[in-house]
Amino acid sequence: MKPDYLIQGDNVRLIPVGSEGNKEARILSVCLAMMTQIPALSKNLLASCNYRLGARAQLYAWTEVTLGKRETKDRPDALLQIVNGKQRWTALIEAKIGKAQLSEEQVARYVALAKEYGIDAVITVSNQMVARADHHPVPIAKNQLRKLELFHWPWAWILSEAQILRSNNSVEDSEQAFMLKEFIRFLDHPSTGIEGFTQMNKGWKTVVKEAVSQTKLKRTDPNVEATVGAWLQEQRDLVIHMSKLIGKNVHLKMDRKVKDDPVARLKHRIADFCDTNTLFAVLQIPDAASDLIVQANLVSRSITASMKLKAPLDKKSTSARVNWLLRMLKQAENDSRVIIKASWPSVIEDTTCSLTELKEDPNKIQCNNPKHAPVAFEVVLLHDSAIRFAGSRTFIEDVEEVTRTFYDLVGQHLKAWQPSPPKPVTKAKPVEDTQSDFESEEQEAEAVPAD
Repeated sequence: MKPDYLIQGDNVRLIPVGSEGNKEARILSVCLAMMTQIPALSKNLLASCNYRLGARAQLYAWTEVTLGKRETKDRPDALLQIVNGKQRWTALIEAKIGKAQLSEEQVARYVALAKEYGIDAVITVSNQMVARADHHPVPIAKNQLRKLELFHWPWAWILSEAQILRSNNSVEDSEQAFMLKEFIRFLDHPSTGIEGFTQMNKGWKTVVKEAVSQTKLKRTDPNVEATVGAWLQEQRDLVIHMSKLIGKNVHLKMDRKVKDDPVARLKHRIADFCDTNTLFAVLQIPDAASDLIVQANLVSRSITASMKLKAPLDKKSTSARVNWLLRMLKQAENDSRVIIKASWPSVIEDTTCSLTELKEDPNKIQCNNPKHAPVAFEVVLLHDSAIRFAGSRTFIEDVEEVTRTFYDLVGQHLKAWQPSPPKPVTKAKPVEDTQSDFESEEQEAEAVPAD
C-alpha cells in the first residue's frame, strides 16, 4: 500500500532500533506504531485534524522517508497514510524532542514538499504548546497552505489523550489495553525528553517589573509579545494538566472572532494585556458548575482561580443563600486564601469576605441595604505570589498549583443552582349541575338519527 512517490521508508516499529542520536525518530516510531494498533488512540489524535477515522480504515506509517527520485536533503521523520476503501489521506510528520524547536524554514520546506506530491497535511510534533492543533507554533503564510493543512501535536497532549483513554477504560481489548499502559509509561518517563510548558520567556521579569512600577506596557515591545505568546502556551498546558487530573477533555474557551486565526488571537491578547496588566485563561470543564477562570495580575503579583455561580433565588435572605454556598465548601473552609465575592441587584457594588469569616457570620457579606440578597457568588482562591511571581519557572509552577488546588478544594464540589420544577396548579372543583347535564344528554340522544 506504499504510495508511488515513497522511494524509501521503514515500517514503523513498536520497538525501534537505531542510533542514539536520532531519539525523536525512535519515539515517533513508537507513537505511530501505537496508532496503527490502537484504533481508539488514532481516532482521538486524528480528530484534532478534523479527520473522522472510520471503523474499516487502515493505517500505515513509515519513518525516515524519502519522496521522489530527485536529490534533496529533505527527509521528513515519517509519512502516515490512511486507507478507507478507495479514499486515501496522507500526512508528512516532523518531530522534535526536548528543547528542540521547530523552525519556520524547515516547516515551510516540508509544506512545499507535501504540496508537490499531493499530500493532504503536514503534522509537526514537539514540546511546544498550541491552543488547538490548527494553531501552529510556527507562522506560515496562508497562501502556502492552499490545498494543504498544517497541524501541530504537543507531545504532552498525546500523552494526556492516552491517559484519558486508560482512565475511562475506553480500550476494551486486553492486548491493546496493555500496549496503551506501556505506551503511557514510556512517554511519561523523564528519559524521553517529553515535557509540558515549564517556564515563561526571558523578558518575563522585565515585564513584571514595568507593570509593578505602573509603567505603561507597549504593544510593540518584543518582551510583551513574547510574554503573551508564552502565556498562550501555558494556557494549553493548563488544559492538558486539568484533562489528566479529571480524566476528561478540558477545553480552552476562546473569543469567537479570533479562535480560528492564531495571529489575530495573539494581537488581541497583547492589546488586552497592555490594557489590564493581567493574563487570564478560561477553562471549560465537562459538567462543572461554571467555567474555571485563572488570572495572573502583574501589578499585585497575585494569581487567582475562580468560579461564578448564580445564587439560589428560591431562598430569600442573604444568610440562607450564603449557607447554600457554604454547604458546598466544607473542604475549603479552613483555607484562608479562599474568598467569596457577592454580586447584588441594581447598581450596588460587590462585597467581599473571606470564607473563614463567612463561616462564622453568613451576614458579614451583606451590602448596605439589608433588604437585598445577593444574586450571584464568585468563589476565589487568591495566592499572593510576590516573591516567586517574577521567576520564569516559579511563576508557572504556582499557576498550575493554584489551578489544581482550587479544583480539588472548590471546583469539583460546586453545583449550579436550578429552580425546582413547577408543581401542579390545584383549583377548587366546580359544583356540577347534574340535572342540566342529564337533560343535555337526553336532547343529544334524541337528535341522533336512527340506523
